[in-house]
Amino acid sequence: MEDDLKKTTAETPAAEECPENQSAPEAETPADETQRKIDELTAQYQQMRELAARAQADGINYRNWAEREMKRLKAYGSERAVLAMLPVFDNLERALGSAESDPASIKEGVRMVRQQFADALKDLGVTELDPAGKPFSPAEHDAMGMVPVDDKAQDGLVHTVVRKGFQMAEKVIRPALVMVGRYAENEPEGNGEQQ
Repeated sequence: MEDDLKKTTAETPAAEECPENQSAPEAETPADETQRKIDELTAQYQQMRELAARAQADGINYRNWAEREMKRLKAYGSERAVLAMLPVFDNLERALGSAESDPASIKEGVRMVRQQFADALKDLGVTELDPAGKPFSPAEHDAMGMVPVDDKAQDGLVHTVVRKGFQMAEKVIRPALVMVGRYAENEPEGNGEQQ
């Protein structure tokens, strides 16, 4: 009986193979087209979400890296400054140790340590501001007070430097503390007012 069934199936072509049984492909209905568009847009949306999530993760990773790098650079800068100052510290220790045995050499030792300290600052890019005789500038100087001057040309110029200022990479890191010259003409007594 199975053999008869196989023969019948083999002799009659399948409905799909018969040209008269084939129908034209069905036309896409508006609902099918809408569903296809929805599926395409959903796929694009999912792809964009994945891209946005990756971009957000990349941004977080970059921020974390930048924070670590800033900490590392700060530590390196601090280490560099400390290493530059350690020889100065060593020489101050030596000067204090020899103060009792040779008090006269203390002045020379302190002068040498000061020069070494100035050299260390210079190696770190720090330069000393020398404002004496220059016009007062609030960007570089802090005025401690005014000093009367007799010459009108000295008006507004730095007269005395109380504390030196320093700059690093053309940025003032500590303004100089100065006294500024002020010219005042001698006014007649009574200031022209009648009493």
